[in-house]
Amino acid sequence: MDSRIKLIKEKPLGERPSWDEHGMVHAIAAATRSSCRNVRAGTAFALNHGIIGTGYNGGSSKVEDNCLTTGCRKELIGLDYLSSLGCGECIGVHSEKNALKYSRVDFSREQVEIYNTIFPCHTCAKDLAFYTNRIIFKRLYSEKELDATLRHLDETGVEICQLDLSPERFYDIFFNQPEVYFDIWSKEEKGRMRKINEIIQSEI
Repeated sequence: MDSRIKLIKEKPLGERPSWDEHGMVHAIAAATRSSCRNVRAGTAFALNHGIIGTGYNGGSSKVEDNCLTTGCRKELIGLDYLSSLGCGECIGVHSEKNALKYSRVDFSREQVEIYNTIFPCHTCAKDLAFYTNRIIFKRLYSEKELDATLRHLDETGVEICQLDLSPERFYDIFFNQPEVYFDIWSKEEKGRMRKINEIIQSEI
């Protein structure tokens, strides 16, 4: 891993999630709304630990048919997804751009923490540098622009961190916390999820 990236460890199973885990869970949840057939990405903005906006990647809301219903627009005209990155044919809007659009904050006055499921592209990173001193991501997307992006973020004083939240910890945060009188899930629902988890584990 590049020395310019600070690694964040997830907390032990059964413990209350850290603020960074909390932020990343919201980014992951946002990504489930993605309408791209090739990339599922989510972003969450936090101000003083409170989530103030989220975004996911996909076609503009003004586009009637997204790529989940019609197919990838690039592939439909015969392009290979990976080899045609940056060709201008993609109709997708990045999750960071959507989060900026829908966040409820005056960005001229506030600096937010940004949680991304994937490392931001170079263009998004340049935009985000105006609004944050810290970006936390889960996975690297492409190494192609990584060095240039890290150099720019370093110049602008943005700290880059990776919290590669594991599926075990994600499951643990929702279904394996200490028992309380009235929980998010009933005991019966938790039991069902444990059975599903056992099935998933047996198939790995």
